[in-house]
Order: sequence, then C-alpha cells, then structure tokens
Amino acid sequence: MRSIRHAFLAGARRLSAVIAVGAVLATAPATGPRANADTCDQACQIDWAWTAQRQNALPRTPFYDAPDPLPWAPSGTLIRAAATSDYVVENKPVKAVRVLYHSRTSRGRDVAVSGVVLVPQDRPRPAGGWKVVVDAHGASGIAADCAPSLMRDLYHGNQMVRFLERGYAVVAPDYAGLGTTGRPELVNKTAEAEDIAGAVRSARQAVPDLSGDWVLWGHSQGGGAALGFAERQGTRPEPGYRGVVVTSPAADLPALAAHVATTVPYGGFAPLLAQGAAYSDPKIDIGRLLTPAALSRQDAARNGCLGVATAVYGDLTGPALVQPGYSSDPRFTRYLRDNSLGRKRVVGPVLFLQGGADTVTPEPINAQVAARLRATGSHITYRVYDGLEHDTYGTAMGIDDGAMPDILAWIGARFAAVEIP
Repeated sequence: MRSIRHAFLAGARRLSAVIAVGAVLATAPATGPRANADTCDQACQIDWAWTAQRQNALPRTPFYDAPDPLPWAPSGTLIRAAATSDYVVENKPVKAVRVLYHSRTSRGRDVAVSGVVLVPQDRPRPAGGWKVVVDAHGASGIAADCAPSLMRDLYHGNQMVRFLERGYAVVAPDYAGLGTTGRPELVNKTAEAEDIAGAVRSARQAVPDLSGDWVLWGHSQGGGAALGFAERQGTRPEPGYRGVVVTSPAADLPALAAHVATTVPYGGFAPLLAQGAAYSDPKIDIGRLLTPAALSRQDAARNGCLGVATAVYGDLTGPALVQPGYSSDPRFTRYLRDNSLGRKRVVGPVLFLQGGADTVTPEPINAQVAARLRATGSHITYRVYDGLEHDTYGTAMGIDDGAMPDILAWIGARFAAVEIP
C-alpha cells in the first residue's frame, strides 16, 4: 500500500498509493477560493484529488492496447517497445523505454502487461551491461489509468532516480490490468510475481544493454509482491536474481485489511481490496463485504486512483464502511490468507525495512511477519527505523526516503558479492 493521508494534496510530483504505500506528496495548485485542501470540506478534497490525478496523468495511447485476440506466447515475451521522453522527475526529464509483454494471471491465463525500462543517461555503458533494480510499486489504484507508466512522475520516480544516479538500470512493471485492459488482481502474489518475472525477461529483449544481474525492490503492496516473488523463486528460479529489499510490505493481509477498515483516513483501501479480490475470484461478492454507502461510491474506486479513492471514502470507517462479516467472509478471508507472506520460505537474502512510526502497515504486524519468515529458514535482515512513516508527506519522512542510503549500500553489496549467502 502507499499511504494517502494527504492524497488530495498530491500534485505533479506524485499521487498517493494504497496497499503498498509510499509517496512524497506536493501541493497541487488551488482551483477555487480555498488555497489549502487541508482546510476544505470533503467535496473540495475530492476535487483536489481528481485535479492532482489529471495533472500527473499521461495520455493512454494505442501502445497499451494488447492484440485482440492475444496470440499465446511464453511469459516474458516482448509484444512491443517504444522510447519516450514523457516523464519528469524532480523537475528533470527522464528518458525511458515503454514495454508491453506477456504474463499470466493467477489462473494461468495469458495476459499483456505494461511497464518501463530506464537506464542512466549521463555515463557510458559498463562492461557486462547495466545492473538492474526491479521496482515492484506500491498500490496506485485499480483503474487502467493508475499504471505508474502513465504517470508523469513514474509514481516512485524520485527513488528510481537514486538508482539511476548509482549507475543502475530500473525495470518497473505496472502489474496486469493497470495501463492495459484487464482486471488487476490486487495483492495476488501469484499474479504479481509472474508480472515481475516477465518484466525482467522482456526488458532484456527491449534493452539488450542490461546485465543479467538484478535486485528486486518493493514497497507496501510492492513489498508483498516482492516477497511473493522471493517465495516463488524457491520452486521457479529466475536467473540473475541477487536478493530483495522490501520496505513496509503489505504481507499479513488479514491483519492489514482489518486495520485499514477501522483506521481514519485509510478507509479507501477497503473497497480497493474488496474489488481486487473479486477480480481475482469472481465468486467473492463485494456486496457482502461493503456497506450500501460504500458500494454507492464504488465507481470512484474503479475509475479514480488511490488519492481519489481515499478522498471519496474519507468519511467512512468501521461499520459505516464494511459489513459485520467483512473479516470472516470465507472466500475473502481465504483470498487474504492465501496471498499473505510468512508461512513459506523465501529465497534471499532479504533486507526487510520497517518504519517505526508507520500508520499504514504498523511495525508490530510486520515484526511478526519477519519472525515467521525467519522461522521458515529464510535469510532475513529486519531493521526498524524509529520515526519513519509509510510515505513521505508534509513534515513526515517515509521509509524509502529515510532508509535510501542503507538501501543503496545493501544493493551495491549484493552486486559486488561473488556468492549470495
């Protein structure tokens, strides 16, 4: 998740994020008499959120349209690639290569997934090619327009720039259903792990100068996706994998679902979780999970990105938001349980970083996840950073920005190591 406490303030720099949280939010220009969304009513906040989303959006072009019907091809097969200069991060243009590639849904159906590949522009290609950091992004929403590759700032763009400055290439999948047509299986670890594996394979076809060595980094929802990939690595290994960094991952999904449903201002996560689960398992009835008041606003969750959903649901929490059986519905609870992490060994090494002041994925929940992973024999380094929130906003420092020096040092050590322990 990415947090959305002030999602309606997100401007051209970054929108908010949901089940995988982490965003530095700037203030959007005022569109009315009020100069600060913090002081305006909910209708004003919703307007700010839509304005911020539109300001940060790039046009969805035919590049994202998969062939129909989609001819079968192995997962990771490149469908098409195109260079672009559309992105701007920290007021600087960022060149990238968009990719569209084959992946698989959680049920094995062939599906097209979009993403981007970035390489450093200010230095020569190193011998052996650019070493790669794969970005498993935090939750952005469940609408096609919520793909990070359709955001001017690339969603996690300021962190991507830190990797580029170290001489690493970045491969960033959108996840199936974002950007392309389809239904995003939010927090489905099987589908997201396949999207990550396919992104690595297709990126090398689009940009042959990439090295075979890569490290995976995931935040919030992306942290859960990254741990899901590391779990998959034990049975279906991808070559070149050197380890994974996860920051405040959405890993214990039943605990997090209960937390966001009863914690202001994170109620917008509940309809996104419910709809994403229903996309993955059509037998899940969101009418049994959400109240009539919440269901009446579901179009915002299906069409707006995280900031919009957070603003729209900002006044609903607890019994006003979810049905009494929300935490005990058999199919929904099975979906959350089956896609949680910590019960199976993950292939590492794993650097597991957690903000001590995180209000989206609280430290006590993830401390238990780390302990359970250690009990499986997984190689986990768990660190808590006192005072760091889930994301950077206002005066709060998020885990990714606050821990970035340690993230870069650890990734550098992984690439320098001859053998991974």
